[in-house]
Amino acid sequence: MGNKMPPVTFTFLNSTVEGVEGEPVAAALRRAGITELGRSGVDGTPRGAFCFMGSCQECRVRIDGAVAYACKTPVLPNMTVTPYVQS
Repeated sequence: MGNKMPPVTFTFLNSTVEGVEGEPVAAALRRAGITELGRSGVDGTPRGAFCFMGSCQECRVRIDGAVAYACKTPVLPNMTVTPYVQS
C-alpha cells in the first residue's frame, strides 16, 4: 500500500486537466496529451517542455496570471494555466 495522492484538477485553455497535487504541471499536461504550451513570439513555432529542469525556458506558461515554468511549478487544485507567448 502506497501513499498515492488523490487526483486534483486544474484548467488549461478552458479544458479540465487531472494531475496529482505536487507533481510538475508539465508532467500532468504531458500525461493528458498536451505538449504545446505556447508559441514563439518570433516565428510562431510551438513551444513545450524540453529539458524538464528549468534550463531551456521552453515551458513557460502563465499560472493564475503569473509567468512560471511548467516543469518546476507544482500542480495545485483549481489553478489556471494558459500559454505564454515567448519573445
